[in-house]
Parts: sequence; C-alpha cells; structure tokens
Amino acid sequence: MSAIFYSALKSLYQRQRWFLMVFVVVLTVIAARGYQDFGFDNEARGLFRTSDSAFDKLEEIFEQFRPDENDCLVVIEAGEGGFFNARSMKQLRQLQQQLVQIPLITNVLSPLSPEMIVCKELPQALIPAVALEAVDWQQVQRDAHQHPLVAGNLLALDGKHMLLILRMGKQDLLVSDYETSVGSMLDVIDRWNTTASHVADLTGIPPVRVEVFHSIKTDTRHLMLIGSIIGGLVSICVFRNWALALMTFVGALTGGFWSLGLLGVKLNLISTILPVLIVVIGLTDAVHIVFDIRDSRMRGIKPVRASWLAVRRLGIACAGTSITTAIGFGSLAFSQIDVIRQFGITCAVGTLITFVAVILVVPLLAGTVWVGGAYRGNPPRERDMMRRWGVQYADWILQHRRWILLGSLLFISLLVATATRLYPDSHIYESLPTNSRSTVALQKIDAQFGGILSAIILVEWQSENESDEERAVVMSAVKQVVTEVHREPDLHNPMSIVNFREMFSSCTLLTLPKTIEAQWFREDIGRAIVVARMRDKGIHFHQQMLVGFREQLSKVQQQHAGIEITVSGSAVVATRNLSKMITDLVKSLAIAATVIFVVLTFMFRSLRLGLVSLVPNLLPLLFTAAFLVWTGQALRLTSVLLFTVSLGIAVDDTIHFIVRYLRERKAGFSVDDAIRNSIVSVGGALLVSTFILLAGFSASATSVMPHSQLFSQLACVAIVMAFLGDMVLLPAILRFVDGK
Repeated sequence: MSAIFYSALKSLYQRQRWFLMVFVVVLTVIAARGYQDFGFDNEARGLFRTSDSAFDKLEEIFEQFRPDENDCLVVIEAGEGGFFNARSMKQLRQLQQQLVQIPLITNVLSPLSPEMIVCKELPQALIPAVALEAVDWQQVQRDAHQHPLVAGNLLALDGKHMLLILRMGKQDLLVSDYETSVGSMLDVIDRWNTTASHVADLTGIPPVRVEVFHSIKTDTRHLMLIGSIIGGLVSICVFRNWALALMTFVGALTGGFWSLGLLGVKLNLISTILPVLIVVIGLTDAVHIVFDIRDSRMRGIKPVRASWLAVRRLGIACAGTSITTAIGFGSLAFSQIDVIRQFGITCAVGTLITFVAVILVVPLLAGTVWVGGAYRGNPPRERDMMRRWGVQYADWILQHRRWILLGSLLFISLLVATATRLYPDSHIYESLPTNSRSTVALQKIDAQFGGILSAIILVEWQSENESDEERAVVMSAVKQVVTEVHREPDLHNPMSIVNFREMFSSCTLLTLPKTIEAQWFREDIGRAIVVARMRDKGIHFHQQMLVGFREQLSKVQQQHAGIEITVSGSAVVATRNLSKMITDLVKSLAIAATVIFVVLTFMFRSLRLGLVSLVPNLLPLLFTAAFLVWTGQALRLTSVLLFTVSLGIAVDDTIHFIVRYLRERKAGFSVDDAIRNSIVSVGGALLVSTFILLAGFSASATSVMPHSQLFSQLACVAIVMAFLGDMVLLPAILRFVDGK
C-alpha cells in the first residue's frame, strides 16, 4: 500500500504537475471568494462569553435593569473660574443638549439633568436653567457637593472635574451599532472644546471598544504588510537569490490566504495575531524545503526532480511538525471561553491548510523554468566557511556536552523556580492604543470618579405577598450593602435606590417616579441592584479584593433572613472569566505538551527520542515565563497564547533536527558524525528560519496596541531560546543518550 501511494505521489510531483497546479488554482479561487467574508468580530461581550450561571445571571440583570456597559462617559476638566458660574453653566448645558440629540442616546445623567433636584421651600432643580445671572452659585456649589446623587458620582470631590453619563438604552449592542454614535460624540466634544472654557474627553466601555475595534482593523492590515515586507527582505538577504526567497514566501503566504479565505475568519482582540501567526508557521516548513531544494540543485539535480526529492525527504517531517503544532492549538478547544475555543480550532485547521499549501506550492514553483530554473545551483560563496564553522561548533558541543547538560540542568531549575512566581493579570489599558484619547480620559475617571469599571451587587428576595416588615428587611439589606461598599476602599461611589430615595425624602410634594425606581429596585421580581465603581487595577487585584468583599456581604445576608446577595457586573464576570481563560490556556498548554510527546514517540517509534525531543522544547517556555517575572510583568492572555505558539515553533525545529539525525544514523554514520552532519545540514535552515521569524514577529513592535507589542517582544525571546535549545541542548542530549 505504501509503495502504491509513494509511486502515485511521485507521479503527481514529476509527471502530472498540471493536476497539482489546477488543484492549487481552484483552491485559491475558492479561498478568494471566501476571503470576502474575512472581517472583524464586533460582538462586545464575545471575549468573556461563557455558558455558565454567572454569565446567564449577568444577562438577566441587563435585561431586567439595564446593561452597565452601554454608558459613555464625558469627563470635563474645569477651566479658569470653575464650573459654578453663569457662563460655564450655559456652555455645559449646550454640550448636554447637543449630546442628547445623537442617535442611540436615550438620556444624559449629569448635575444639570432635570431629575437632580434639591428641596428648599419648594422642590427645584439643582442647577437652575433660567435667570442664571441672579443665581447664588456658591450655594449651588455647596448643594452639589452635598447632593446624594451628584457628590462624588457626577462631581469630583475636588470640584474641578464633572462627569456626564450618556446612556444608550437597554439593548445588547454590537460595536458596529454604536460606532457612528461614538464618532458623533467625539465630533460634538471637539467642536465644544474649541469655544468652551473647559476641556472635555470621552471614554467609557463603548468608546473604548470602538477605539479597540478601529485599532484592530488598521493594525492587522498594517502588521501583515510590514511583517511580509521585513520577512521578504530578510529572506532575500539570507538566500541572496530572489527565486529561493520567492519560493519560501509565496508558499507561506498562500497558506495564510487559503486559511483566512476557507475558514471565513472573524478577527477579534485575541485573534488579531492569527494571520501573521499562520504565515510564520508556514515559513518554518518552507525554509527547510527550500534548503533541501537548494542542496539538490547545487549537486546538479534538475529542478523538477529536486522538488520531488525535497517532498520525499521532508514531507513526513513537515507533516509531523504541522500535526504537533495543530495539536498545540487544538488543545485550546478544551477552554470554556468561546473565543479561545474558536481561536484554537481556527489555528489548528489553519496550520494543516498551510502545510498543504507549502508542500504543494513550494515544489511547484521550484520545478518551473521561470522560478526554479532561475536558480542555477551556484553554491553561496561562504558555503565552505559555514560548513567549517559548523563542524567546529559541533565538535565543541560534543566535547563539552557534560558541562552543557549540567549547566542546562541548573539553568532550567532556576527558570522553574522563577516561573512559579507568575500570576495571571489583565488591564483595560493593555487593549488600548498607547496615549489614546480613551486612555487619557480613563486615567482621569480612575483618579477622580473611582473608575469606569462597575460591580453590580444584586439583592434578591421572594416577591410574593410582601408585608411592610418584609419591605423594611429588604431596604435594610440594600442600605447595609451600600455601607459595605463605602467600607471597601477599592469600591467607590455606590449608586442605588438609596440615593434616589434620599434625594426625594425631603421633598414632601414629590414622589420618586416609578420609571427611575425601576432602574434600581424591582419589587415585582424581588430584585434590587447597587452599582459601585472600580479602578482599572487588574483582574489579579480585583479577584483578591472581591474575595474579602463577598465575605462581608455573606455576613449581611446572614443578618437578613430570606435575602440573597451576589456580586455581578461586566467587570466582575470578565475578571472571573479572563482569569479562568488564562488558567484554561495553561492547562491546554500542559495537555498539548503531553499529546505532542505521545505523537513524537509514535513518530520516531522510540520512547527515548520522545523524551529527548520534549526537553529542549521546555526551554523557550520556561525562559519566557521567567523573563516575565524578571521584567515585573504578570501572566497575561497574550503571554499564554505566545507559549502555545513558541511550543509549536520549537517542536518544528526539533523534529527537523531529529529526522535528519536518524537519516544520518540509518546511513551508517556514528553518533558523533550523525550529530555533526545534522548540525551542518539542518543548522543553516534553523538559523535562516530563526532570522525570518524574528523579522516577521518584530513587525508587531510597530503596533499601537500594547498587547501586540508584548507579543512581539516575547515571541522574539522565545524564538531565540528555541533555536538555542535545538542547537545547543538537543545535540548534547542526543550524544549523552545515544552515545552509550
């Protein structure tokens, strides 16, 4: 059966190449049609969507009350003269009137809103709308700083910052739904800033998401272009032949194009790295195939036969590298987070599609007259020098193998001890362009209003046949929750039915409108909410804080029979799910390493070589983890995704090295000679692929997104360590194990 398959494959690559060309063209046309669906996922909650009870409860709260993620925040910094004067209030009211006319904005909550009242002899607006010149503004300022809704919530304690909350209703909105409205808000604010005596900035969850969405779209195209250009230039400089460089890049780029087109990928904050990632994975195999073709051409073999020999010699190795890399990505399918699961499956399938593209396109190009024939088989001038250096280097490795193994053991032990100090964390600013408008405004709100993140404390009770006594118990529980929020130093400015009832309590002529009450207190379903603000201190900090806060709430619950108190909100659920996401990725990485070990053991038909191949691949992972600790960084989503990538890349190089080593041993060479020949022959391909990978990933350093910059930095570190693991540690281990 294998002989029949081998004969058919040989015929395809040598005598029936037209069939492969037709197949490549047809697949490219299909991918081109599917490429029209390539786009960007703009579902706001997709990043932390799960199918568990916590997320279900969050969506219930949003439906019954209102989402905490539909508010846009305008933070205004007072100019000379402050807010409380006639001229300033005219400007502020003008801004509010213009903002409320923008589509999707249902109302604006600010100190100027009509529901902000104070009770003197008669109820009146906190900020008068007429006869401004006759107003006692000092008294208005005192009233504002004592107002239960305004003080701290809408007017900072320093009196120099004001907050306008633009509400966009109760709908579950996509980014594309409010993208135009956010643009209109920015236009209104920019025009207002040119004439007003104050300075306004826009932030909040919707503007942040719009800015991230725009950055993802521009950044992805930018990075794909820059990465391709840099990688192409580096490959031309390394090969010093346009034909060899073209074979390498066209094969990998075809794989990326097929993957994006056939899979109909929708990019999000996580998967922005996917296009570059798939191309980079294809490059590692393409470089090895091109090196083999170049060696055959230098020995005088014709282009078509040289391309077939490369497939015959490296096809199994390249298939093995693709399968192990796909396994690494496929392990992410065990994640409970939908976006991570989709990312892993897409990368796994994309890796296999890219393998098919590389194993078809590179040999086809190499067998053509105008590409493969353009390389005449002239050996590079430094070939003999590189071979001599390779032999000398191999001799040095073999001579000092014991010291290398001992030093590596001590170094890996140090890395393990250091890596255990890592902890998961994530911040909003990691997803925002550096020094963007939203970032600057976010920092102001963090400093003056307690942050843009919110925690929703849900108070529940049985709503049937409520007595006055039971209502008193409920209100007592809500008030106690508010008290606990005030006691927690990292929760700020609680807003609840308590604030509104306090505002209306001194107004005997007014009662609290049911429409306002229903936003905070639902007697019909037995639920009330208290909303508190949180600063962007990271999920690690929030988790620790919420543990203690929940303990205090449990005491409140015990004091009030029939009351159940839980903590929810977008930020709280996202904190929990992002932490779980990082933990899932770490588990997936362990699963991937185990499965890859099993696959390599079967591939090499040796438990010994399976273990040998695993050791050098731990080096880039452990070093990257230790590097994060040494540089004072936490384990972020980008970091763990990079671990999966680096494992796949490191395993690829290891497989190519061991396959060549086994070929040399099968040819009758001794262990030392087999290692020496492997270093000389495969080492050049590993070095070239390392340079090209560094060039490709370094393009992400030009990104405006902090998480892309971090990915670039860690990728370069991991690639260098993967090269050292395969070129220093692996030969020493092979000599130690097989030398006996």
